[in-house]
Amino acid sequence: MVRFKNANNKSILIFISDFIRKIFVGDRLKRISIQISKLLNQIHKEKKKKLIILDFGCGSMELSKRMQKKIFIKKIIGTDTFEYNFKKEKLEYLSKTKFLKKKIKFDAIIIVDVLHHIGIDKAWKILSQLSKSSDCIIVKDHFEHGFFSRHLLRFVDFYANYAYGVNIPDKYFDKNSWNKIFKKIKLKEKFHVSPFQQHDGIFNVILNKKHHFVSLLKK
Repeated sequence: MVRFKNANNKSILIFISDFIRKIFVGDRLKRISIQISKLLNQIHKEKKKKLIILDFGCGSMELSKRMQKKIFIKKIIGTDTFEYNFKKEKLEYLSKTKFLKKKIKFDAIIIVDVLHHIGIDKAWKILSQLSKSSDCIIVKDHFEHGFFSRHLLRFVDFYANYAYGVNIPDKYFDKNSWNKIFKKIKLKEKFHVSPFQQHDGIFNVILNKKHHFVSLLKK
């Protein structure tokens, strides 16, 4: 694992990263938000009510901000490991410490590019815990395809996360390891798309769609 807890000039590094993404059409959340919104709307129709959603490992809640105006969403609560004061009409942030003190049931949980940072060998524990809070879990994550693919993913993770103090994993899911995880905790995969095109432009050339997947797990 690689850590950047003591990175200097974080705001400058983040600005540079965001600027590069903007110049090269690197909006990483556009296609993800569209796909997840479709799945949430499907859950809304099944449950016949507006949804209360958990955005697990939400960062600054950029994904939630894009979906907050959907009519089928009642509220999105984001949680992560840091303190962050944020609350709007449909959005609320709780640090992990505060979140664990509350026992909240959710209509759906979304986990976007988080599990591989926790560690693929530990991912089943997180999913097992979260499945106690909701019967629907939407996961967006990465598949590796051999040695070169793994280190390409590590390089891109380094670029995307060096300013945030986030762990860079040693390995990523493949299809077999992913299937074993949700079966181990007796969840069923009701929807799966892979390959999934996350990026446009040069970012899609660097890390193409075979490295991404979206999955809907249910009890």
